[in-house]
Amino acid sequence: MIKKTINNIPKDKKDHVLLGMFIGYPFMILGYLIDVYFDINFMFISGALFSILLVGLKEILHDGILRKGNVELWDFIASAIPIAFPLITYFL
Repeated sequence: MIKKTINNIPKDKKDHVLLGMFIGYPFMILGYLIDVYFDINFMFISGALFSILLVGLKEILHDGILRKGNVELWDFIASAIPIAFPLITYFL
């Protein structure tokens, strides 16, 4: 059942999820390490928000202005989901 569900997701959206992971996780980990080292509590959040900004700019610049893809809100959402979930769990 899980395999069928995953197979029903378009390949494009799977690629955007991976893009969000590859961009978001390193910035969030770096922000977390800075938070721990300097005893502050906003760099993890800053890293996550910066990553969401980057995937949004990718949609606008790469897909929109350079016309190397289709600008779609769902592509942005698919890219932002793997960044947003750790950010949400950070607050819980």
